[in-house]
Parts: sequence; structure tokens; C-alpha cells
Amino acid sequence: MPVNPQKTTIAGAEFLTTEWSVVLQAGHGQTSGSAHALEALCRTYWPPLYSYARREGLTPQDAQDATQEFIVNLLRRNDLASVSPDKGRFRSFLLVALKNFLVSRWRTERAQKRGGQSEFVVLESGEAEKLCQPELIDQLSPEKAFDRRWAMTVMACALDRLRAEHQSPDQARLFTALQPALAGSGRMENQAALAAELGVTPGALATAATRLRQRYRRLIEDEVRRTLEKPADLAEELRVLFDAWT
Repeated sequence: MPVNPQKTTIAGAEFLTTEWSVVLQAGHGQTSGSAHALEALCRTYWPPLYSYARREGLTPQDAQDATQEFIVNLLRRNDLASVSPDKGRFRSFLLVALKNFLVSRWRTERAQKRGGQSEFVVLESGEAEKLCQPELIDQLSPEKAFDRRWAMTVMACALDRLRAEHQSPDQARLFTALQPALAGSGRMENQAALAAELGVTPGALATAATRLRQRYRRLIEDEVRRTLEKPADLAEELRVLFDAWT
């Protein structure tokens, strides 16, 4: 369930209250709003957790079990009480919490069997395994696999939002044509032919591509911002994201 953003003023500037800041502001006693915010974040950002578990050597089924158990425990317990406000990055919190959970899980019997009473259900194991194949093929460390999948999840969320902004037939056609230029160097192949196909000039197509890339970047920043407590952390978190992506 989305959390209605609220504006707050910091050093004379206005910032929107993010899902993660709503969770942290609840402190030692979660509110209904903070619980919904945490669930929304977990539903979006579970793929990095699965990738980490797989690179730690868990089988696909065990990785799915561990990911689901971890999120269920996170939602049911007040694990956020130990989060320091000056380290309020959801990505960092998830990774540390998952590491601790896996250590505890390895030392004790699993308290929850597969297919239990959890209300949180991740994707089917086949789909989850397909998602993390790039990290498995590249033999990344668990931490790097987590960051890579985090980056890909953030960018996929931003791309979905960008696609939703181009719903008219003409907009959808333009978005489909220019989507390949959003990644990598941003260069378009066969620009003249593509412009002719779309019925625009090459110059107009180049302008449209530039605007689309700029909007995509802003949406990526917005996705990252929703997982931060402090706006000042945005630049560093974006650096981590793009380093992981490249």
C-alpha cells in the first residue's frame, strides 16, 4: 500500500517523506502506516535478497525459503528499533539484517516450513532463479550480487513508471523505439531510418531521446530517494547504484 508523501523542510528546502523515513520515524513502536510502508518496500526489493542467498551457496529452494522467512520475520518483529537514524538507508539495513538472519538460520533449525502461514509470497522459484542468473553467471561475491540486483530492481521500477507515462498509441510507439537508447551509451542505431519510421525528423527524434533519458534519470533518483531517510545520502547511494550497474 503506497504511503501518502508529506512535505518537510530541511535547511530551507522541501523534501517528500519517503516510505523508508515513515518506517524509521515510527521508532520502537510501528504504526499502521509504517508497517504498510515496510511491506511495500520488501515486496519491491526482495530480488537482491534472493541473489545474495544464492551467491552464499543456498539452493534455489533454500534461497527462496530463506528470503521469504527473512521478510516475514522482518514484518512481524520490531527489528527496526536497532536502526540508527544516521544510517537510514534501506539497502544497507536489508543487507546487514539478512547477513545476521542467515547466520542465525544456519545455527538453528528453521522455525518456518516452506508454504507456511506467511502472507508474503515471493515469485515462483523458477522466476526468481531467472532473475539472478546474471549474478550467478558472473560469479559475483554475495555483496556485489546484492548490489547489482538492487541496482537492476531500482532501474526496472523506474522504467515501469516511465512506460506508464507513455500510454497513448503515439507515446507508446515512441517509448518502444527509444527504450534501447536508455541503457549503455544512449546511442541510437539507424537513427535516420528510425526517425522515418516514426514520421519525425532525426533532430526531433534525438531531442525526444534526450528528454526520455533525462526523465528516466529523475525517476531512478526518485526510486532511490524513497529508500533513504536523509536526502543528503542521495548522491552517494546513486554512486553505489551506478557502480553496481556498470
